Amino acid sequence: MTPGFSPRPRDLVFVVDDSRTARDVMRLHLSRMGCDAVGLEGADACLAELAQRTPALILMDLHLEKLQGDEACRAVKAHPAGRNVPVVMFTAADEPHEVMHCGRAGADDFLPKPVSQEALAAKVAAVRLSRERAWTGPPRGRGVLLVEGGRFLHTFLGGALEHEGLHVLYAKDLDDAATQAVAQGERLDGFVVDVSRLPREALALATRLREQFPRKPLVLMSRVEEAPDVLARAEELSGAPLLLKRQLGADELLAKVMARLSPGTVPLRAAERVPFFTVVEFNTQGGPSLSGFSHDASPQGLFVRTLTPAREGSRLSLRLVMAGQRTPCEAQAVVAWCNPPGMGSAFRSQTGMGLRLEGMDAQLQQRFVRFVPQTLGFPTAGPVRASGF
Repeated sequence: MTPGFSPRPRDLVFVVDDSRTARDVMRLHLSRMGCDAVGLEGADACLAELAQRTPALILMDLHLEKLQGDEACRAVKAHPAGRNVPVVMFTAADEPHEVMHCGRAGADDFLPKPVSQEALAAKVAAVRLSRERAWTGPPRGRGVLLVEGGRFLHTFLGGALEHEGLHVLYAKDLDDAATQAVAQGERLDGFVVDVSRLPREALALATRLREQFPRKPLVLMSRVEEAPDVLARAEELSGAPLLLKRQLGADELLAKVMARLSPGTVPLRAAERVPFFTVVEFNTQGGPSLSGFSHDASPQGLFVRTLTPAREGSRLSLRLVMAGQRTPCEAQAVVAWCNPPGMGSAFRSQTGMGLRLEGMDAQLQQRFVRFVPQTLGFPTAGPVRASGF
C-alpha cells in the first residue's frame, strides 16, 4: 500500500429478502461496487441489525413472508436510526399498485425486478455521493425561509414549495426565524412570513428581514382579517398587499406566493396537483434506464421521486405505467429542476426531479384526460401552458 494512503471505507448496505439465493446474488454485486453487504432474512432481522449499526442504504424486497416490505419500510423510517437511511424497494415495474405501496410507506426509490446491475450501481453511487459531498446550500435562487405557519403552512404550502424545486427552511417560531435568518442568510433567497398569531411581533421580524436583506423577496400573509395598520405596514414592507388566506383558494395562494418569490415562474397549482400515481422509467440519450415514481402531475408537469435524478436541462425519454393500467405509455420531457439526495441539511426539499412534459403519445394523452377531470386543468386540446416544473 502506498505510504500515507488510506482506502475509502466501504459502505454498509442491508439487503432484506426472504430468498437466500437473492441475498447472496445481491451481496456479490454490492461487493464488486465497494460495499459491505449484510444479508437479512426479513423485517425482524433488519430492525434488530438496525439497532446495532446504521447502514448507508437499505435494499428491501416488497414481498416478505412475516411482514410485508412496505410495513417493514414504515418500521425502518419510524426507527431513530433508520429515519434518514435511504430505502430502495425491489418490486415489479409493471405492477404500479405495488410501487404505490412502496411510495406510501416512505420508500425513497424502487428497483424493478429483475434488478439491473447498472441501475443498482447508479442508486448506490447516488447515495455514496450524498454521503461524501459537502453540503453547499440550496441551488441559487431556491432557498426559502417559512416562518410561523402552523399546520397549513407547514404541510400544504411548505410541501407545495418543495414540489416546485425550492429548498424550505422551517422556523419553529419568530425567535427561531430570527436566528435562522442570521445563520443561513447567504443561502436564503426569499422569506414567507405568516403574521396571524402575533401580528406586530411578526411585522417587527419582517422589518429586520427587510433591513438585513433589502433585495430579497418578502411575502407576508395571514389566516385572519387584520387591523388596518397591520395591512398598511405589511404592504409597506413587502411592496404588495398582505395575502389573506381566507380570501384565496389553495391554488391561488400558491400561485401568488410563487409569483412574489420567483416572478415569471408559473407554478404547478395546488388544484392541479392530483393523485396521479405512475411508475416512471427514464433515460437520457445513450444513458442507462433508471427508475422512479410519480404522485403529482399537472397538464405539462410531472414530479418524479428518485435517488438518481437527471441533470437540470436534460432531455429524457419516459416510459410510464399508471396505477390501474398495465400497458406502458411514452413521453418526452425536459428536467426543469433536480434535487439529488443530500445529507445534513436543515433545509427540506424533495429528492427527485421536476419534469416539463413536451410530448406524450396518444394513449397517454387519452389517459390523462380520462383519469383527471378537465376542471382540474387537463384539456383535451389547446396551447401548451408553462409549468413551474
